[in-house]
Amino acid sequence: MIANRKEEHIRIAEKNEVNASHNYWDDIVMVHRSIPEVDYNSIETNMDFLGTVIDYPILISSMTGGTELARKINRNLARAAEKFNIPMGLGSMRAAVEHRELGDTYSVINDFKIPVKLANIGAPQLIEQDKKPLTEKDLDYLIDLIGAKFLIIHFNFLQEMIQPEGDRNAKGVLKRVSEIAESYPVIAKETGAGFSRDDINDLIDSGVKAIDVGGLGGTSFAAIEYYRAEKTGDMEKTRAGTTFWNWGVPSPVSIILASGRIPVIGSGGLRNGLDLFKAISLGAMAGGFARTLLEGADDSYETVEMNIRTIIREFKIGMMLTGTRTMGEARTRSRIIKGELKDWTDGYVG
Repeated sequence: MIANRKEEHIRIAEKNEVNASHNYWDDIVMVHRSIPEVDYNSIETNMDFLGTVIDYPILISSMTGGTELARKINRNLARAAEKFNIPMGLGSMRAAVEHRELGDTYSVINDFKIPVKLANIGAPQLIEQDKKPLTEKDLDYLIDLIGAKFLIIHFNFLQEMIQPEGDRNAKGVLKRVSEIAESYPVIAKETGAGFSRDDINDLIDSGVKAIDVGGLGGTSFAAIEYYRAEKTGDMEKTRAGTTFWNWGVPSPVSIILASGRIPVIGSGGLRNGLDLFKAISLGAMAGGFARTLLEGADDSYETVEMNIRTIIREFKIGMMLTGTRTMGEARTRSRIIKGELKDWTDGYVG
């Protein structure tokens, strides 16, 4: 059942329109420098990712696992992570706990030298639902399975509310995250709805090491569940998916709220290297890419490599055309915020 659902998610994301109706990265305009005084070949893109030096501020975001299709995708992504010396996260590893025979759809990444590997489990699975919550023994197994440096705890309650088999309880989740963060290096991640100011305050107090904002603007899991419900003729869930298709806090807003307070990964709607540069300029230490890298990842490694090379080139062009030589300088570049994002920053952030 879990494997079927995971593969269904992959295919829907590949073939259907599942993005939010507005991408907030388009509301950020970097100010062009006609005289940049920068040598493109001398631009530095390496940076410290939570204690590990990586070559580019790119995270292969948590996407999949638990199926043979996912195994192929994870292998191609892991090969690219080694090639470019960048971190990689995995999709929810709950399936590996419940069905140990699926472990190799995740541990396939151990065939490659990845600088930072991120295990991943959902926040709903940490507290009482219809099933017992995961134990520390379960978490140890997942971390050891891939040799992870960090444990991602992803928050996907929007998705859970829409999908037919979703978990409905969120009471006590913050307390559990705080307990886990005492024993494990935790990264808190949203999956498309972003973190609010209060969320960020709570997560910082809970002791997490970083926040991956996963905000509104990219893939909407309400949209993915809409297509699943439509396929089965479940009109109630279809309508809920439509109603909450554009629910959440935009990715740039969550970055602004967290920047300077805790290390931030900017994800949610990143399509190219210019979007990445915008995320870094707002204060993110790196940008997480998911759907952009998923496209073609089940076909060939070469497609993944080409996509990452293009992102890097676009990122460096953005640096060049704003007179930016280093990652530190990228956070000081002039930019204009307009449109719907300005409404957010004026009305909420400000």
